[in-house]
Amino acid sequence: MVPAPLKDSKQAIIIASDILRPLAAPAAAAFWGERFKTIYCETGRALIDRLRRRPFHCAIIQDQLEDCDCWRLAKIIRSGRFCAPALPIVVLHRGAPSAGFEAIAKGLNAVPTSLSEPDAIPRIVQAAIDQRRRSSVLIIEDDPDAAETARRALDADYKVEIAVNGAEGLSAWKEKRHDLVLLDLMLPALPGEEVLKEILAVNPKQPVIIVTAHASQSRHSNLMLLGANEFVEKPFDINVLRALCRSLFQEMALARADREIDEMRTAARENAHRATAASISLRQGNTSGAAMQLDAMLAGAPQDLTDDEWVEVLNDVEQSEAD
Repeated sequence: MVPAPLKDSKQAIIIASDILRPLAAPAAAAFWGERFKTIYCETGRALIDRLRRRPFHCAIIQDQLEDCDCWRLAKIIRSGRFCAPALPIVVLHRGAPSAGFEAIAKGLNAVPTSLSEPDAIPRIVQAAIDQRRRSSVLIIEDDPDAAETARRALDADYKVEIAVNGAEGLSAWKEKRHDLVLLDLMLPALPGEEVLKEILAVNPKQPVIIVTAHASQSRHSNLMLLGANEFVEKPFDINVLRALCRSLFQEMALARADREIDEMRTAARENAHRATAASISLRQGNTSGAAMQLDAMLAGAPQDLTDDEWVEVLNDVEQSEAD
């Protein structure tokens, strides 16, 4: 059972870290400011126990704790069994988070940050809290009771908009391009199936959950082939609806992370080829060709080298050319 909403004017954050407390301790009030009320835990088990007893605005989790790692705790939070599943999570890394660390964090809708820059943590926490409800859901439903039930189920975690017929829903979606559409099939004037076709004609990857009271398996399969992601039957269980939405958003986040990892791998391969070409050019005395390859690397995907380090590399090339 999710605890009642917070009434305290301060934003309550729960922290599982044996490093962050001493970093913030010398001037805790100055570090966290007047906005936050902080509770520290030494283990993942203690953090989950606290989350069960009261709500928080954000959870901060160190990469490795005594009894588990940050990913296991993030998955437990996202399950929704012990707290609100959309609870903002900030995961702490000793040193700069790697590309893999950041990709996994994105898949779990968590914000990665470095323990080597503790002064930035309060700002990052506030930004995570402010962004909690950034994902949007459009409910296209002509039954007021069903629409209100869906709104109550999702309003705590997402920005929810309701359209009472197909034409209104289609217009709202074209204007705002919501992250998820909850679409009733039996709509007046413009049926849900036609709304689905028009939405997917514009964006074939738009996530859509179909709401239906009576539909055969053949119709379900036809709509899935058209591009619907999931079905929920009326009268629907709000816990089932929450779980479907949460699962779909997690799938989208994982898909985005996979795409970003593929892009990073492609960029790394391209830069490796350019580095080889630059090396060959230098050995052949073609310093202008080497500089062109290094310029292409600098203009491409983000590199591990800083801008200052790139300047040093290019200066070396220019010096080689002068010699």
